[in-house]
Amino acid sequence: MKLKGSLTKRNETSWGSTPKLHLRYIRLPDQVLDIYDDLIYKSERVIVGKSQITSVHLVTFDGEAVLAPGFQIVYFELMGRWFTVGKIRDLHGRHTGYYCDIVIPPKLLDDGGVELTDLFLDLWVSPDLRFKVLDEEELESAFVKGWITKQLYDMAKTELRRLITIVEKGRFPPYPIKYLERELCL
Repeated sequence: MKLKGSLTKRNETSWGSTPKLHLRYIRLPDQVLDIYDDLIYKSERVIVGKSQITSVHLVTFDGEAVLAPGFQIVYFELMGRWFTVGKIRDLHGRHTGYYCDIVIPPKLLDDGGVELTDLFLDLWVSPDLRFKVLDEEELESAFVKGWITKQLYDMAKTELRRLITIVEKGRFPPYPIKYLERELCL
């Protein structure tokens, strides 16, 4: 099964620059971040963008930094899904794993961009499919503070369990991501 979408030439368009993807990232209760990253691929089902990690967020796995400022991320926004997946490469280009955000399903913006609302809970998946749940305490705190409803709290936990099941069954990353990784040499 092929995905219908448009592949973007990596370093050129008719204007000589890489097309941009507007990503609006909402972190409750009131943080809104508008980012403009490189657009790699866009279809009705999947949008792929590329950027560098600029936050001070650091993830370690087995005593090694697997996500840090300056690392490259290619992220996959799966329309209708409650999670996003970012493929991470270190400063030497080595694939260190996948960072998965539990989110309210992405919404398309009027300008063709994407809006995501973070639900605090994250999952790190190593290339060999070992995993680590991240930020559970942030989800708990957000619920206690009233930043998210009981329904969103429950949904975040349910979606994390579903994502872990996909990993445990060896079906990670999901098909659209595997397909695009292969077709776009990501």
